[in-house]
Amino acid sequence: MKRYTELSGKYLSRRLRRTFYTLLGVALAVAFITAIMITFKSIESSEIRALEDSVGAYHGKVEKATDSEILDMSAHVLTEDVGIQKIAGFIDFPEEKASLLIEEADGLTLRLRGKRVTNGRLPEKLGEIAIDTFAAQLLGISSKTGQRVSLNINGNERIFEVVGIISTAIQESSLSRAFVSVSAQEFSTIASKSEVVKNVYFTVDAENKTLRIAAQKVASDLELKDRVRYNGSLIYHLETLSPVNWPAVVLGLLVAVASMVSIYNTVHISVLERIREFGLLRAAGATAAQIRKVVLRESILVSVFGIPIGLAAGVLLSFAVALYAGFRLTGLDGFAVSITPLSLVVGAVLGFLSVVFSSLIPAFRAGKISPVEAMRQYGVESTGCKIRKFAAGESAYGEKISLKLAKRNMIRNLRTTAISVVSMTIAATLFIAFSYFAGNFDTERLARGVVKSDFSIRVTGMYDGGPNGKTIEDLQSIEGVETVAAAKFLTGRLLSEYEDPEMESKTYVTVPDPQAGMRVTMVDQSGKYMALLAYNRAGIELMKSKVISGLIDLARMTSEPLVVIDVENSNRHNIKAGDRVLLRTYYLTKSMVQLPVNSEFIVGAVVQELPSVAFTVEGGILLACSEEIIDRLRPEGNDVHLTMMDYIDHYSYVDIYLRRGANPETIEPVVEETAKRYRNSTFLSYSQYRKETENAIRTLSTLVYGLIAIVGFIGICGITNTINTTIILRRREFGILRAVGMTGKQLKAMLTYEGLIFGLISAILSVVLGVILSYAVYSLLKTEIGHLNWSIPWVGIVLAVVGTLAAGVLTTLASSRKVTSLSITESIRAIE
Repeated sequence: MKRYTELSGKYLSRRLRRTFYTLLGVALAVAFITAIMITFKSIESSEIRALEDSVGAYHGKVEKATDSEILDMSAHVLTEDVGIQKIAGFIDFPEEKASLLIEEADGLTLRLRGKRVTNGRLPEKLGEIAIDTFAAQLLGISSKTGQRVSLNINGNERIFEVVGIISTAIQESSLSRAFVSVSAQEFSTIASKSEVVKNVYFTVDAENKTLRIAAQKVASDLELKDRVRYNGSLIYHLETLSPVNWPAVVLGLLVAVASMVSIYNTVHISVLERIREFGLLRAAGATAAQIRKVVLRESILVSVFGIPIGLAAGVLLSFAVALYAGFRLTGLDGFAVSITPLSLVVGAVLGFLSVVFSSLIPAFRAGKISPVEAMRQYGVESTGCKIRKFAAGESAYGEKISLKLAKRNMIRNLRTTAISVVSMTIAATLFIAFSYFAGNFDTERLARGVVKSDFSIRVTGMYDGGPNGKTIEDLQSIEGVETVAAAKFLTGRLLSEYEDPEMESKTYVTVPDPQAGMRVTMVDQSGKYMALLAYNRAGIELMKSKVISGLIDLARMTSEPLVVIDVENSNRHNIKAGDRVLLRTYYLTKSMVQLPVNSEFIVGAVVQELPSVAFTVEGGILLACSEEIIDRLRPEGNDVHLTMMDYIDHYSYVDIYLRRGANPETIEPVVEETAKRYRNSTFLSYSQYRKETENAIRTLSTLVYGLIAIVGFIGICGITNTINTTIILRRREFGILRAVGMTGKQLKAMLTYEGLIFGLISAILSVVLGVILSYAVYSLLKTEIGHLNWSIPWVGIVLAVVGTLAAGVLTTLASSRKVTSLSITESIRAIE
């Protein structure tokens, strides 16, 4: 039986222009879907890599592991990677409150700890070392290879050559630990004179949701539960990572829908063009199924060529996005494109499904065409009513008749009208919604949400040195500086309601367990996690101008137990001025037992905001007080080994406010140089941060509008193709209208009205849907993006309305130019 499959290729080659439009739509859709999937996956992967560089890539760590424990861990079925760090000794730097550890570690162990060789190599023989950047800082040398350095290891002075530079893991640096790596041969020489400590870093082979359970299972099976420390930050991030990247999926589906509408237009019109051809095939014996296959095969053939082109273009586009906007979108220096098979498969599958689904309805319609229907005059039928009106002399009211005919034509061709309107509405609706989102980025509020002052220095590590009183005086003496608000940092818990008489005597964490040889820790879950900022007098004075309720008096703040709370924390935790609260801090005895220290405070005032931008854990609370009050929290007695108040030997937050008219560009280098004196310090400039924010928003806006432009382009291609083919099919109608008296000018007016009605309907729908979608975006994001306010996106609405009206008129006129230029005789001829 004849299959008629060769007709698909013949028609595609015969209608090259329409084939090109369809191929372009498929390729663009696949390219953009692929680029979206790759870009979002790259952002996700880059964020994970940045976190691993900060806290390490390990899932669990066992300190002081034995050789048998290492072997058992390596053989465990759930264990994936095992890295062994061997430490032979250390060198103390008391002035820096830091230690330099001598270790042997391979590349895998470094990677699991969030470190890597940035220059040179790892040591391979005697006399060679590799140092991390923190070690270079402690040794007072530059981070370069080829240098020689003298180290006193276990009483032996040795000269080493630096052959490698290793990055510093932020977590290790925050614990004031620097590392020097030596070769295995060197290590064996050193280890013979000291006790070797072996730390094991391991990862488990499990799904993200079960990483913690799998790591705990390894520790439990090997009876190491009490000695394993888990990488909580990384595990939590991976556990909360959605298995489906919904933003990418939603954007991909939007592109797929726009593509489906465009392809449906093209295939539907191509079926209308060939009604007579399909009727003749049916008369010659072709079945409905064979006709459907002809139409579907055409779409599949286009997909075979369009999808590979789209995939290649999508990969190139993702690299362009990474090059242009990678850092600005993520703030990550190490942003890199991550191409996964899944991204390519999703792009190809969505593109293919777009073609197949958009071709199904036209294919079934083609299969239903009967030979009798095909023999009739086809195309857009003209009505005797119209012709009689022209014959009766109503052409004197040309504009009125043109408008009336335009409306009747659109009603009669309702399906084609609906498809074209949907194409334009989708693009315009998305444009309005994204213009609202992009236009409501308040860079002032965004920047002030990170830096309230002109310059800020932050040193929040417990073991890091930081600015002291002398530093604050030096900063205050800089010409142009008005005030310097400095705050020390203390952590603990806050109780707003307490009636437990035994609370003072409770021990919340641990007593030694002789059998386990370790402390068993109990977590105190009472109250709220608290971050307390203890300000100098300048900081207290700044808060006086921000008071909403209560009173801030410098004399009382520095002599009485008063705290200040900002309005956000006040509303969130329902704590008002005058409330009595209990602050609980902790200290460790020499026997390493942690005991609470409780101090009663009164909320003196609620302020609009604090002078510094500081954060606490989710659900925690942020408070401020005077630094003179902090010393009252330090426990008395000789049994105090360590307190959480060890933070207070330096200021953790220093905010510099300039005088009006001062030049920040001349002051910034001095403040930045001051910040560089302190390890793990962060320097922030308001003006610089605001510029970076504006650049990031500009980049995001460009990408967003680029998305809308591509979706709109796909839609316009479909609209142009639909209207172009519809007008060609109506050539006979146009010829008859001109034969009974319609002028070329009136014909163009009628088509212009049709395009205007297309645009007007699309504009009305897109405005309504765009405002609804904008408000939905606001409702979903207002709690996460504090600067986002609701406002009707008038600029986006105006541009969308103008764009849809222009698109409707211009596409119609462009498509009608060839038809209106034909003579009456040519127009009335049969269309094949």
